[in-house]
Amino acid sequence: MLGNGRQRKSYLYVQDCIDAMLMAIDRSNAGVNIFNLGTDSYCEVNDSIGWICESLGVTPKIEYSGGDRGWIGDNPFIYLDTKKIRALGWRPKLTIRQGVIKTLEYIRTNPYVIDARR
Repeated sequence: MLGNGRQRKSYLYVQDCIDAMLMAIDRSNAGVNIFNLGTDSYCEVNDSIGWICESLGVTPKIEYSGGDRGWIGDNPFIYLDTKKIRALGWRPKLTIRQGVIKTLEYIRTNPYVIDARR
């Protein structure tokens, strides 16, 4: 694991991201629009690894590279202010955990996604 696993992230499920972009296009009146997209919470990277391992039924030995950042340029805490997009009526449909699990389920049922990367 890159970093110490305590990095805090506000992951967003891809369909929630697409829904937010479409709503912003439809409902915003400004000539230029900049919106932060995210959930109203965050999780530690360790949490997401736990959810994935639980869902897969595995208990791997986790080794950390150390430090509060996963890689050069990584931010150890990502939590965006989403008031502007929420003012348009958007809310994510899935929690971070639900999004992680749903993504994992998609990869499980569509193994070609992994095979295409090889």
